[in-house]
Amino acid sequence: MNEVEKIREELKKSGAERIVAFVKKENEPREVLAVLSQKDIDKVTFSPLSVNNPAKLLMQLNGKVAVVAKGCDAMAIRQLIKEGKLKRENLFIVGISCRGVIDYRKLSKIEKLSEIREVRLEGEEVVLKMRNGEKRIPFAEVIEENCLYCEHPTPVIYDVLIGEAREGRKDFSDLEKLEKMSREERWEYWISQFERCIRCHACRSVCPLCYCEECIVDPSNLAISPMSTAEDKASYPRLLGKTVNAKDNAIYHIIRVLHHAGRCSGCGECERACPMELPLRKLERKLEKVVKEVFGYDLNEDIPFFSKLDMLGD
Repeated sequence: MNEVEKIREELKKSGAERIVAFVKKENEPREVLAVLSQKDIDKVTFSPLSVNNPAKLLMQLNGKVAVVAKGCDAMAIRQLIKEGKLKRENLFIVGISCRGVIDYRKLSKIEKLSEIREVRLEGEEVVLKMRNGEKRIPFAEVIEENCLYCEHPTPVIYDVLIGEAREGRKDFSDLEKLEKMSREERWEYWISQFERCIRCHACRSVCPLCYCEECIVDPSNLAISPMSTAEDKASYPRLLGKTVNAKDNAIYHIIRVLHHAGRCSGCGECERACPMELPLRKLERKLEKVVKEVFGYDLNEDIPFFSKLDMLGD
C-alpha cells in the first residue's frame, strides 16, 4: 500500500463528515486543498507539491473534521487549538512525516509545468511523469528553502502517522549572513526588499494565524460603513498612508510579523503567496530566534506566548 492509499484508508476509518485534503488541480501537476465528504475520498492525493496549510480552512468548518497535515500544518493547528479557535476533539488528524515540499517557482524554471502529469519523490530524486516518459531531477534543486530549516517534519499532534518519524533542525544558521551585516546594511537590505512590496496583503490573507476580522495594517479591512459617523472614522488608527512606499511597507510587515511572535508555525505560506517573492520567512525566523533567546519561549509550550508574557510581567 503506497502513501496515498494509506491516507485514503485512514480517512475512511475516521468516519468524519468533512475531510480537508489535497486533490489534483486541473491541468497542473500540483494539488490544492478541498473540503470533501466520505464519498469523495478516492479523489484524495498527496505529493511533494501538496504544499498549502489546511489550518485556516478548518476554522470555517463545524462538526467532526478529518484533515491531512504535514509537520508545519500540525504546528498551526496546535496553535489554533491553544488560542481557542479549534477544538481538538473535533479533529481527526492524519499526520504526514514530511521530507519537504517542492518550490513551484523553482520547478517551473526547470520544466514546463503543462508537460508534467505527476510528481513523486524517490530517495533523493524527484520523479516527473511527463507527457512522454519520465524525468528525474535532484530534490535538492527544487526543495523549498524554508524546508531546509524545518524543526517539525513530524507532526506534533496526530491521530495516525503516515511514514517514519523524522528529526528536525533547531538552528538559525540561515540568518547568519543577515546578522553579520551592520545595522545600516540590514536597514538598506530590508528597505530594498520592501520597495518591491505592492501591499496586496496576500501574506496576511493566507496565514493561518491571521484570523482577525479587522486588520490594523489594512485600512480597507476596518469596519467602516455608510452608517459610520465622522467620529467613528476619525477614531480608527492610521498607521499607514494610502500610497505604497518602502517605509509604509516596512511598517506593514513589521507589525504583521510582531503579531506572530511566539505563534508562527513555519509553514511558509506567506512567502509562497507573495507575488514579489519577498524573503518574508527571514523576518519570521528572526523574531522566532529573539523570542527564544530573550524570553525563553518555545512554540511547543502549552501556554500561548502572550499569556506567558503577562505572567512574566507579574
